[in-house]
Amino acid sequence: MSEKVDVLVVGAASAGYAAAVAASHAGAERVVVLEKAARDDVGGNCRFSIMGHRFVHEGTDEILDLLTHELREEHKGRLRIRPYTSEEFTSDLNQVTQGRIDQELARVLVEDSRDAIAWMTELGHRWQFFHGRVEKDGYVEYNPGTVLAPVGGGLGLVEHWIKIGNELGVELRTNSRVAGILGDHRQVHGVVVDGPDGRYEIEAKAVIVASGGFQASAERRARYLPANSDLMKVRGSRHNTGEVLDMAVALGAATSGHWGGAHATPVDMDAPAVEMDNTVNRYAYPHGISVDVNGKRFFDEGERHRTYTYAKTGWAVARQQGGIAYQIYDQQSPEFFPTAYRSAVPVEAGSIRDLAVKIGIDPDALETTVDEYNAAIDDSVPFDPTREDKRGTKGLAIRKTNWARPLNQPPFLAYGVTGGVTFSFGGVKVNRDSQVLSTSGTPIKGLYANGDIVGLFYHNYPSCSGMTRNAVFGGRAGAAAAG
Repeated sequence: MSEKVDVLVVGAASAGYAAAVAASHAGAERVVVLEKAARDDVGGNCRFSIMGHRFVHEGTDEILDLLTHELREEHKGRLRIRPYTSEEFTSDLNQVTQGRIDQELARVLVEDSRDAIAWMTELGHRWQFFHGRVEKDGYVEYNPGTVLAPVGGGLGLVEHWIKIGNELGVELRTNSRVAGILGDHRQVHGVVVDGPDGRYEIEAKAVIVASGGFQASAERRARYLPANSDLMKVRGSRHNTGEVLDMAVALGAATSGHWGGAHATPVDMDAPAVEMDNTVNRYAYPHGISVDVNGKRFFDEGERHRTYTYAKTGWAVARQQGGIAYQIYDQQSPEFFPTAYRSAVPVEAGSIRDLAVKIGIDPDALETTVDEYNAAIDDSVPFDPTREDKRGTKGLAIRKTNWARPLNQPPFLAYGVTGGVTFSFGGVKVNRDSQVLSTSGTPIKGLYANGDIVGLFYHNYPSCSGMTRNAVFGGRAGAAAAG
């Protein structure tokens, strides 16, 4: 059996549907989306995250205009958000990727970010606040780069994309695994599908692969990521196992991004092995200290705002003995806990020594670590949770750069954490219109890519920039594919 379509999209999460909707708007008469998961599992990693969006904006008034009516009315006169400029966004991308990000793609991402949010808003996507609320001087403040997330989180976002697609006549086929790409390094003209009723081919004028990274495959994690990565927990979908990425590379697609790197965050040590929800995230580490099983600190918890460090902090934890660590807090800290901590039950004790005994750490070692940390804090610098305040430590082998406050208000709290991998950074190389490039540097005709299958990030990534990428390059891929 063989059939013909105008645009074929592989992957039914936000990256795929943004491209499918854009293709339909650009004139593609028949758009089909293939998804290997069952209908109840559609959405890839989006199903398991809040899915904030990072974009350029002019501050408070512009953010208020994007909020739902209820939130807008509630926060009028109380919201204070500074502008997030193109220069800041570009600087953030370069800083966290250590300057390795493709500069043309970074420029497109930044310059198109606000238009992408406007496009999504016009399509009916609604916006609420991302987490990270801080109250100061009677105002509510959020980190300017990560203010908004879609109403309903990632699952709500995907379901709304599907609703838009249905209204446009986009056809979704679930339980449909891609078994091969038809074509070569010069041109692609369709795919082979293993569907519910057997194998068949679809011919397409353009194929857009948006099937995610390889992080849910233990074998591929062992192949590409650091030692023992195959033992790590997976925060996202179990379906993102990298087969389509391998097919594209085997076809002759050029590669890009950090193949030895991935987004990895601290999660509850007792979290499920895969497909965990946001309640297991442990992102309050800037407001305490983290120690290994020997009671020693092992990274700068206050290096930057957590939206710039959380995606690499999981690796710092994974490198420790047993792949675990403990976040230590006192009673000053819970004010800054993200909502994920509300359902968590910490280990609690009236002294650091008793806390150490309860979590199985040598009491002398943990007490020494806390005493040395407390004594090293530069308390001449005022604490300011709304910005990187430079209230750090002096004289420690591993300093804390911001938000250093002594742990001296019992009862003390400990949360056991491990590293959870979210998405891999290695992928195919694309141009500004999301055309996949061959190893000779020329576009492979008829083949486009969007989302985590694209190799864009290195070492780390600024929180929420991946979702904006999906909208920006989904729009470009769909329009180019339809054209």
